[in-house]
Amino acid sequence: MPKWAMGCVRVVVLAVAVLGLAHAPSWVEDAYRDRAAYERASQCPAGRSAGADCFEQVKGEVVGMATRGCPGDGCPPQEQRLHVRYGSDTVWLTVNGGTYDAARRGTPADVRLWHGTVTRVTVRGHTTDFLPSAGSSLLWRLAGVWLLAGVAICALIASRRRTLAFLGGAWLLLTAPFVVIVDTSLVGELGVVDVILALVLAVPGVIVGVVGSRRSAHRREAHS
Repeated sequence: MPKWAMGCVRVVVLAVAVLGLAHAPSWVEDAYRDRAAYERASQCPAGRSAGADCFEQVKGEVVGMATRGCPGDGCPPQEQRLHVRYGSDTVWLTVNGGTYDAARRGTPADVRLWHGTVTRVTVRGHTTDFLPSAGSSLLWRLAGVWLLAGVAICALIASRRRTLAFLGGAWLLLTAPFVVIVDTSLVGELGVVDVILALVLAVPGVIVGVVGSRRSAHRREAHS
């Protein structure tokens, strides 16, 4: 591709990324408010439904069980699922091993709802929690902001494909630690475990970034 065409592409990509980043604060704020409401929610008082910012506890029943995956050695872990009926609704839920083993068809289940979405199921004292859209939305939006910033930076400073590949790859690998740190800081208390997890997740991205910068430096020295 001619240099002028590549320059035009970079300008367009940069403009799109900057436009997205300009809307990012309100985009993230909406998700943060939903997540904060979910984190501080308590059980609904009598007469209020899960449409309010509280948890509704309802009685349910296990009406089906299923597994996905292969049971042999060397296979990935099986996905264990329960088909739970509560009120007039039914839903398939992927649960942990303890909850699945405790269940049988017809077993009563305690179901916790947040705005109509199942966030917890308890069967014979065994519990599985689920993150509703109010929780996952903030994670995805933080990741989107990080990636938009990476696109803008790559469009600004990466003029060669090799440099772009290493910089883009490193930035992509650093998405998870960024989301862990920011999400925990916004809606919880950042602890030592969170920092260690973020550092471990950041190792591949740092390695790719260091290798890429060294190769770029060697190429510049070879052409000088």
